[in-house]
Amino acid sequence: MNRQVFVVSLVSWLLMTVVSPASDSQAMQQAATLAGPRADALAPLPSGDQVIRRMLDRYAARAAATNAPVWAYDKRMVTEKLDGDDKVEQRTEKQYRVQIIKGVPLSKLVKVEGRDLTDAELKKENQHEAGFQKQLSGRDPKKAVKEGEALINKDLVDRFQYKTLRREAVFGRPTVVVSFWAKPGKDDGSVQGRVLSRLAGTLWVDEATADVARLEVHLTQGFSMGVLGILGSVKECGMELVSRPMTDGTWLPDKTTLLVSARMFLSSIRFRMEETSSNFTLEPPNGIIAGN
Repeated sequence: MNRQVFVVSLVSWLLMTVVSPASDSQAMQQAATLAGPRADALAPLPSGDQVIRRMLDRYAARAAATNAPVWAYDKRMVTEKLDGDDKVEQRTEKQYRVQIIKGVPLSKLVKVEGRDLTDAELKKENQHEAGFQKQLSGRDPKKAVKEGEALINKDLVDRFQYKTLRREAVFGRPTVVVSFWAKPGKDDGSVQGRVLSRLAGTLWVDEATADVARLEVHLTQGFSMGVLGILGSVKECGMELVSRPMTDGTWLPDKTTLLVSARMFLSSIRFRMEETSSNFTLEPPNGIIAGN
């Protein structure tokens, strides 16, 4: 496998697994109902499992939300290949327009290295969007959550143990800070299983809406691939996500950074990725994404 393709694929999978885009205003209202009484700084802290259970309910409500305005935003993604001294060897910049549809983010590429897409690239993006819309149109929300199509699902959260640490304000909103680490015996030998069985980190969860306000996650140890590590190994992987609350209390990704250090065959490689978001807007349900 091409080394850069593998690392970028790993980065993309990690982002899709642990980054939690926000939903539409209807799901926001449903989550507020789930939240119960207003957060009180003097109230007893909920357990880590209670916080995660509410977060899971939040995403189930998001997957079921229909016919309501949705949030959209611009995303700038810069990926850098680094040498041993962390100097940039190769840099790629892409711009996307992201729309949250039924709780799932659709990222549509609009620029590469500052230029507009070619006809072939635009055709590919339109086909991707059409396939995405077709897939979601017949999706049963309950089945989607059960089978793991939602970004946050029971199979994922059951892989970890949780502990509540404290309350902390993020952008002026009260959050519950929860640490998490992988349960033992969850490594099935696949790359995905090896990553998940070695993840640990901290979540800042909005106490009123159960949205993720902030996330820090890292590998507790590296792992090899192939027999005796002949294909290579992942030495280090760490990610930080900071979200920002919108006018209705919905949290959307503000900045995401990720660093991956790996060995592919005999060569060591390091990749750094940074995503920044801007131009947050509410759009009609099933609206056309700007940037065509």
